[in-house]
Order: sequence, then structure tokens, then C-alpha cells
Amino acid sequence: MSFLHVYHEADGDQPLLSSHDAYRISLELSSIEVYFDRRELTELPVGVDRRQLMVLNNDAAEEIQQLSGRRHCDLRGMSPQYPDLELRRELLCTESASDEEAWHLFLRGQAIFYFHLDHRVYVVGCDRGDLISVPAGLPHWLDIGPEPDFLVLTMCNVPSHDVIATASDIALRFPRFEKLVDAVTA
Repeated sequence: MSFLHVYHEADGDQPLLSSHDAYRISLELSSIEVYFDRRELTELPVGVDRRQLMVLNNDAAEEIQQLSGRRHCDLRGMSPQYPDLELRRELLCTESASDEEAWHLFLRGQAIFYFHLDHRVYVVGCDRGDLISVPAGLPHWLDIGPEPDFLVLTMCNVPSHDVIATASDIALRFPRFEKLVDAVTA
């Protein structure tokens, strides 16, 4: 599912650029200081617990910590049984920025990042094996879909950081997870 669509901020209907090529995605995102790459990951065994997941992905986490300079590694995810799922999804689908850079390696599932900079919206569909950074201060939002089932290793310097909400309603003007994922699988 990895993809990139770049839109003008005034037109959420027609992308200026679309690509499924990891190299092209990486190149385009580097222009806004977002790191993107694909990693080969070992299959996750069914029923593995949190501690085992961290051990299984220790090499990848150490490599990314070296690359990113981030010190803290955490396992984050969501399932369709998450409490207050609809509210959480809507909160994540609101443009904000963080005071801390974070890197995310997708171990399972899918989500879509939206980055808003220089009158452009960069829409990045992430899937298993995708590594993406979210720079501090970059306005963005995340769509996890109506039935999220994802797991990511997140690397940052502090376990919890401040999020700065914007007053923008821009997220309402761009395609949601369902429309974008359906278009990719069609």
C-alpha cells in the first residue's frame, strides 16, 4: 500500500503527483525533511507478546536509533477494539505539530500520514516495513482508518511530547483512509 500523493492545499481532489515507487516517495519527502524508506522485516508470529516483539525487532530498532539519533523506543498500535476508537480517529485527523521529532517503523497494518507545508499536502500511505520520520514543528495529521489494526516501533527522545494543535480545518478537505486505500487496491 505504500504510496505518495502530493496535492495543492486548495485542491484535495486532484493530486499534482502520485507514486508507489519507494525511491520516488523518499526523494519527494526529503524535500520537506521527512525521511522515508522501506525495510525488510521478519514475519511476526501469531500471539507474540510485547516483550517478544521488542526482541524480534531489536536489530531494526538499533539501526533506526543510530540513523535518527533518537534514544527512546516504544511499541505503539491500535486495534478495532480500541476504546473510544471514533473519537481517537477524529483527534488524530486534526492538523497539529509536535515539539519532538519521531520516527515510525510499521511492523503490521496501515495508516496514512498527511504533511502540510509550502501550500502542499503530502499524503503518505504507510504499510508493513515502511519507516517514516515526522519532523518537529511540521504540521501533519494521521488517518488510521475506521478499523485500525497496526503496530509501529516509534523512536523519539522523550516518551511523551507536546502536541501543538492548529486552528486549521484543512484535514476535512482531503481524502480519508477509506477512499485512498480503496483506490490503491482497485
